[in-house]
This record gives sequence, C-alpha cells and structure tokens, in this order.
Amino acid sequence: FRDMDNHKLQLEDDEPTDIIVWASKILKTANPEEKRDFTFRAANLWKAGLLSHNTACTPPDMPSRQDDLNVVHPREMKLGKGGTLESRIAILHSLANIEQWAIDLGWDIIARFGCNVFGKEETPLPREFFTDFIVLAEDEARHYDVLSKRLVELGSKFGNLPVHFGLWQSASDTNIHILARLAIVHMVHEARGLDVTPNTIKKFERAMDETTAALLRVIYEEEITHVTSGVRWFRHVANIEHPSEDVIELFHGFVHDYFHGNLKPPFNEDARIKAGFTPEWYEPLASDKD
Repeated sequence: FRDMDNHKLQLEDDEPTDIIVWASKILKTANPEEKRDFTFRAANLWKAGLLSHNTACTPPDMPSRQDDLNVVHPREMKLGKGGTLESRIAILHSLANIEQWAIDLGWDIIARFGCNVFGKEETPLPREFFTDFIVLAEDEARHYDVLSKRLVELGSKFGNLPVHFGLWQSASDTNIHILARLAIVHMVHEARGLDVTPNTIKKFERAMDETTAALLRVIYEEEITHVTSGVRWFRHVANIEHPSEDVIELFHGFVHDYFHGNLKPPFNEDARIKAGFTPEWYEPLASDKD
C-alpha cells in the first residue's frame, strides 16, 4: 500500500463503507485519473480497517471509458520496435492502456466474486483475498500513473493514440466462474506479461532511454507478485470446490475451455518460478497446443 498516516483517515459521508461497493464504483469511473485516485483512496481506507467486505452489488458488464478514445482492433495497433521516439511513445501508450484495464481487472474480481461462497460448507473468501487484489489494483493504478506521466514528458499524453479493449474479452469470457477468471486473467495473461516485458525494457535501453527502462523494471518486479496472487487463490478456491481433484490438472482444464489461442513460448521460467507458477502448470499446455 502507499505510505500514509492511516490514523488520520476518516470516511467521508458520501463514500462507500464496503470495498465491494468501492470496486463497482471504480469500474464505473471513466476518467483514468479519477479511477487512479479512487483506487488509492479505497486501498488506504481498506488498510486502515474502515471498510467491510460483505455488500453484494452488480458490477458493470464492462468498465466505463472516456468517449473520446479512438478504439481499434488489437491487430490494428502499430507499435514498432522502439527505434524512434514515435515508436517508443506508441509502446508506452499501449502499456498505459493495458495498465488501465489491469486496474479494472483487479477491482472486477472483487466486485463480481467477493460475496460468493464455495464448497459444501459455503465458505466465503477470506479478508486476505481482498487485500491481495486491492494491492494488485493499487499497483496497476501506480503503473498507469507513472506511464501516463512519462508520456507527457515525451511530448504526448494518454488518449492521443488508438487503444484496444482486447484484454477485457477474457474478463467477459470468465465472468461466471472465479476459477476460470483466476486461471486466464491472473495466471495466463499476467504470466505472459512476465515473458514479454524484459524485451520491452531492452528496446528502451537500446534507445538510451534509461528513465523509461527503470520505470518498466519496477513494474516488472511488481507484476511477478500479481501472478503469485493468481496461483495462491486458484489453489485456495480449487481445494474448496474440488477437494478430490489435482489442482494443476484442474487449471489445465480451465485453460483448454476458456483460453483462445496457444500458450506461446519462450517462457520466462525464472520469473514464473519466482511467482510460484512452475513449469508443470503451463508447459503441458504449450505442447498440447502445438
């Protein structure tokens, strides 16, 4: 969490008192700077112990976005190889767009599944689940913040270039089952980010843009912890819902059912292992789909 004096925190009269309601509010916030600020506020209120986590609400089918964005199909995104300033701005703009969706993905799993109960004993999700995904959302908000500010430093700003909504498709496809959501969004997609980010960092290093490279290194390290959260809570829910089944085989089944396309090597095995996402989780899937 961001450092602050939590003893001075107080809920305002018009603020939600439950983190699940905060999550839905943030999903419905179109302005990315307001989304960032609400995320920081909700995270700090949660840390201070001022919010409950038991108020059911219906999240939007899709998070709100500003009307003036130029939305294109993911295949139409032209980023280049980072050899020119124009290309590097395009890469940063694409990353900022991804981070904005990542904020929403952190809040959506809370809003959509936070009141669910699991297994024969109808076990609710523990407070630690909420903490992990609040931390994730806060990380993503900070990532969006530093990337959008870096865009301004380079003579651009977020919204100047096209964006795509492709990342939300996986959320839509997995909006009924928490295990599917954890498997596809918080394990497969997050781990893919670990695979590709080192090469993105190298592009900025080759361009002698150490400022951006340093920002991306910090983001990369924090994204490892997000995969850890995906693995942790997939195991947790799977062990309650399917106590007699092998957790990794269950993961393979959800990936086969919900993931569109191949798991593409090369894999960043070191980072994945650091996250607790060891090769037996994903290597069989890559070979199965060759």
